Amino acid sequence: MDHIEEAVACALSPTADPALKQQATQYCEQVKASPDGWQSCLTLYIREPKSTPETRMFCLQVVEEVLMTRTNTLDEARLDYFRQTFMDYIQREFVNNGVDNTLSSEPSYLKNKFAHAVALLFRQTYMKSWTTFFSDMLSLIAPQPQSTGNSNMKMVDLFLRILMSIDEEVVNTLISRTSSKEENTLNINIKDRMREQDVPRLANVWYELLTEYKDRSLDFAEMLLRIVGVYVSWIDISLIVNERFVTLIYSFLMTTSIRNAAADCLTDIIKKGMKPLDKLQLIGILGIVEVLQQLDISSDSEFREKIARLVNNLGLQLCQIWNDTNPQTNSSYPPTANPTAYTHISHLVPILLQFLRDDDNNVTEAVFGFLREILNIFKVIKKTTGSLPQEQKVLLRQILESIVMKMKYGEDMDWVCVAIAGGSESVGTIGEDSIGDDEMLDFLEMRRELKRFYDQIATLSASLTTTFLHSAVTSTLTTFVNEKATGSAGSSDWRDLELALYLLYLYGEAIKGVPQFAVGAPTVGANGGKIVHPVPQAGAPLTPLGECLFEMCKSGVSAYPHPSVSANFFEIACRYANFFEIRPDCIPEVLEAFVDARGLHHPISANRTRAWYLFWRFSKDLKLKLTPYLETVLNSIQDVLTVEASLPGALNPGFDLSTFKDQVFETKTYLFEAVGLLISQECIPAQQQFEYLTVVVSPFLSEIQKSLEACRSIQQSSNGTIQDNMTVVAGTPRYHDLELVWTLHHRLMALGSIAKGFPDMLNNKKAAANAAATGSSGPCAQIFKQVAEITLVALETLSRFEVIRSASRFTFGRLINCLGQDVQPYLPTLITGLLQECSVMELVEFLPFMGQVAHKFKTTIMSILNGLFFPLVQKVFFFLNQVPNGTDEAMALVELRKSYLTFLMGLFSSELENVLITDMNGQHLGLILQSVLHYAQDLSDIPVSRMAFGILLKAVNSWGSQGESSGAAAAAAHANGKSGLSNGSSGSGNGGDGTDDKLEAPGFYQFMYEHILRITFEVPMKANFDLQDGQSVLVLGEIAGLQKAIALKQGDTFLSYLSQVYLPSIHCPPDLTQEYIQALQQLDAKQFKKYFQ
Repeated sequence: MDHIEEAVACALSPTADPALKQQATQYCEQVKASPDGWQSCLTLYIREPKSTPETRMFCLQVVEEVLMTRTNTLDEARLDYFRQTFMDYIQREFVNNGVDNTLSSEPSYLKNKFAHAVALLFRQTYMKSWTTFFSDMLSLIAPQPQSTGNSNMKMVDLFLRILMSIDEEVVNTLISRTSSKEENTLNINIKDRMREQDVPRLANVWYELLTEYKDRSLDFAEMLLRIVGVYVSWIDISLIVNERFVTLIYSFLMTTSIRNAAADCLTDIIKKGMKPLDKLQLIGILGIVEVLQQLDISSDSEFREKIARLVNNLGLQLCQIWNDTNPQTNSSYPPTANPTAYTHISHLVPILLQFLRDDDNNVTEAVFGFLREILNIFKVIKKTTGSLPQEQKVLLRQILESIVMKMKYGEDMDWVCVAIAGGSESVGTIGEDSIGDDEMLDFLEMRRELKRFYDQIATLSASLTTTFLHSAVTSTLTTFVNEKATGSAGSSDWRDLELALYLLYLYGEAIKGVPQFAVGAPTVGANGGKIVHPVPQAGAPLTPLGECLFEMCKSGVSAYPHPSVSANFFEIACRYANFFEIRPDCIPEVLEAFVDARGLHHPISANRTRAWYLFWRFSKDLKLKLTPYLETVLNSIQDVLTVEASLPGALNPGFDLSTFKDQVFETKTYLFEAVGLLISQECIPAQQQFEYLTVVVSPFLSEIQKSLEACRSIQQSSNGTIQDNMTVVAGTPRYHDLELVWTLHHRLMALGSIAKGFPDMLNNKKAAANAAATGSSGPCAQIFKQVAEITLVALETLSRFEVIRSASRFTFGRLINCLGQDVQPYLPTLITGLLQECSVMELVEFLPFMGQVAHKFKTTIMSILNGLFFPLVQKVFFFLNQVPNGTDEAMALVELRKSYLTFLMGLFSSELENVLITDMNGQHLGLILQSVLHYAQDLSDIPVSRMAFGILLKAVNSWGSQGESSGAAAAAAHANGKSGLSNGSSGSGNGGDGTDDKLEAPGFYQFMYEHILRITFEVPMKANFDLQDGQSVLVLGEIAGLQKAIALKQGDTFLSYLSQVYLPSIHCPPDLTQEYIQALQQLDAKQFKKYFQ
């Protein structure tokens, strides 16, 4: 035992020699694992004088482990040894040692650990050798001869801990256990015997001890109430719910220091699983509502939360009873049961409303479950009766009033700019992970939950919701207008205005369908169809929603000096943008607010950036209506149309400019795009568009030119990363270089964003007609050509910087739309510059860009694409042939495979597949097709395999036709073992630029027979091809379609080859071969796919 003490002390010592510490730990583990180590530890634990607490804790851990995991090694003798040793120790430590009004000097964690060990022994012996467990324990609790007549406090303390441990080991269903079937049966049997033999006596003892300790020790009384709460779930409820016990518990609700525990105990009683009618009777007996009405809970928020949880659980139980006894779904219950349950619910609602309005959010949230179920009951009533009765409407309005009241910001809370809608709509706001105030986060989450209840109420009664919100919004705005008229507008509470605007934002959600802002006479569609609501004309009478919006715009509320008000003002203007189609006279008030310090110039960054995004949305929805104000708008925001590129003050080693994010600027690109949207309206004369665009773009062109001149001095070795161990700080030349490049990136992105606002020239019929008539793309095109030229200069100068390559690709992606065919001369230089030093992920993003070019220009881009195609493919193969270094690189290569195949698929879809078989590229066709073939057979990525088979299908449809003699030659060549398509296949006879529609793919026919046909049979037969997987089934469909396509293109030649050569070569039986050929020949594509699967 001395060794155990020394080992524990050494193992836990922070100053011990590491080698000795390891030896000590190993020794302790040996003691735990040894067959008889527990005996030494048990002896050491009960020894007098006592060992150190750390040693005794270790000893109990060893004892616990034996009683928990090695019970098969404990025979009756050893279990009896445990029992006798435990009881002797209890007698000595908790009964004989000391007077009865003091607690044991043992640390609480040791008492808990010992109580747990006793509970484990109880579990092993109660059904066999220790059936008198509770009698033995209770006899030690009884007053001793030398006592004052009170129970033994030390023993009560231990016994209560043992009872809690018994609950954890035997009863509690919330504790995860890995019990066997036998152990579960044992637990059930223990509970059954306890219920029959000991629980009635325990319940009496609990009552007696509660009566004693309510005056002697409130801590013990609180522990007793917890025990009653956990045991009541499985014992006879009448042992607890009787006059003397319930009266005692209710009395505790009046005692400040113990009332929280009493409330929890009542909650546990209410939650006890019972049949509906029994539970209804229990609730009637308890009369909780009457008791709660007598309580003063105003001064203690923690107690209010406890009572709120009690009310919530009581309400949930009543709602469940109401649902179970609903005569519409279950007629087996007495007819009085359902209305009785609803009567209890209605009596509980006033208390629910009180808690919903509570200043403490935790109290409010505690009753959300009950509220949700009440609304569900109203939904059932409405569905049953067709409409809500008046009684429910009254309650519904009271609930709505309480919800709205709780949506208001608290007096001690500060507002932060978080978008009302959340999610993707939160562009330009402070992210919730950036809000440091936990209370604010909790409030925002609670507000979202309240909003869900609002949605439920709006569904139940849209008219009630509309009437209430209209009144709440207009009354607040009217009060503000009146105060402003008297010169006291500042006296309005921002919380009231914020709430009113928040409600107005939600207003439209109470209206089914598209919000209506003005009254229009409904008309019936053709043939007596659905009622159609026409768009009302300007000046038509406004609906309640329209009235609120008109009042908001004309009230001047956006000028209220609190950021929440203007922020919500803009959110509402964007959500209900169609309102301004009806009342364009309200647009000036909104635009004025947008362009001044309330919006785009707001001093608070979060409000300002959010306004940039919302102005884009407003402009996008109402661009034609805003045209009369364009010049004023541009003059007002010219100072905002600038770029401020900022970097951290110190750039640490590992910093990479290409991965650095400037979220403020990213949001500002919406503002630049909005400017492009407004300038590009067809109703604006071309020359005026040119003048507006010049004013906006010229400063950027000038600044970029200056930046490029300064950039020529940047060291050639610089590429935007800091790879050495030196931190780069502001003011140093290297920092200045990076800042210069970053600023240039932002300016290029700004120009691209402006271009993004312009329409697509290729799809704009009016622009195309003007270009055809004048031979010019228009004045604005000349500006965008300057943008293209300076972008290429920037790319040529700084192509080693990934951010410049990225910005160039982005800008040209937008210029393609603006310039149409005029952009083509710039593409070779652009693509060459982008490919020179691109990374894997850049190539992943570049390939879709090339797909966009191909889709836009189709065959007109063939001559340019012809020269760029294979260098691009070589770059792809260069990366795909590399061994990935780490997970990130592996994922990047997976994405590159997908982008590569998508690019090839896009060429076929854009009728540009001939670029693969020109004189310049035809010799590489075999290499490209082999890569597609490889990915088709690779089942490690099923979607990629499906994509590859899709490309092969496109290739067959494009190049698979030929005359009978050629087909026979192909089949014969394969039958004789000759190779089909090789990497050196000639493209002779094809047009040099691929513009000849009659180009052939030399060798493709042999490739079909030698490779494509083969994998259509081999891939489905692979062991890892899972027909139970949905994606694999789609691949199988592609394969079936591919075989059908070859059959259609090659005809009898293919069918003969299949039946006479290929299928026999893979040992397909003749009868099955004949059946397969007939299916391939006679079934249509859809039928054959089904047959093939």
